[in-house]
Amino acid sequence: MSSQCDALARLFRDDDPETVGLVKEQLVIKGESVVPDLRDLVNADSAIVAAHAQEVLHAIAGKKAAAELETLLRKRDGEIPLEQACWLLSSALLPWIDTEESRHQLALWGEEVGRRLGSGVKDPVPLLTGYLHGELGFDGNRDDYYNHENSLLPMVMENRRGLPLTLSLLYLFVAARAGIEVHGVNLPGHFIARCGETYFDPFHSGRVLSLADCADILARQQIELTDEHLENPGSREVIARMLANLSHAYSVEEARWQRGMTDRWLGIVTGAES
Repeated sequence: MSSQCDALARLFRDDDPETVGLVKEQLVIKGESVVPDLRDLVNADSAIVAAHAQEVLHAIAGKKAAAELETLLRKRDGEIPLEQACWLLSSALLPWIDTEESRHQLALWGEEVGRRLGSGVKDPVPLLTGYLHGELGFDGNRDDYYNHENSLLPMVMENRRGLPLTLSLLYLFVAARAGIEVHGVNLPGHFIARCGETYFDPFHSGRVLSLADCADILARQQIELTDEHLENPGSREVIARMLANLSHAYSVEEARWQRGMTDRWLGIVTGAES
């Protein structure tokens, strides 16, 4: 172990919590330059030292992801890569989550759908819903709707529960890996999905929706369905809705730091904040 590692280990063992806190704050500011030493300390014999080192590593990773997400959201030429934004958002808010593992899992699911697709399947929606809902158990989280985990893709994958938006994106990302084109449909009050001319609802077991069903969803809000409602939304529009969902969830949970971050990003993507 290097002399710097030894010095950090001694500081992490300090009996004064304020001193330890200041040390950790300075390490987060230093960022990537201290990551190698912190990784060594994660394997230290002392559980206290290892825990402090891991916490700082998570904080550095979260700060880096937040900066990358902000850069992405400030992009003004063309669409924002939607899936990349989902991973960065999750890494910024839950830096201890292994998004690489989540991506690998998405790839496996996509491969399985592609394997089952074959050449004779005319409508892939029953295949998608049968696999993602019927076999893997993905469905809407009606019992805990305002939990922030419902809006973060890796947690939706782990819990098999989510909001209409994130479940629709899950279908979209898995389908893309299988060579199937699925689009989101940004209906006010209830995000759904479309494959070809087939509309379906990942939040409600993947049930197929007619245009009359879509009209009924909006009629409950005293809104009349128009062709504009059924157009493919831009990625900024989708990301803004996801951030608004998260902001509301964090407000319900009284998570002030997380709400402040999501509100900041929402302002950037909508242009309200320069």
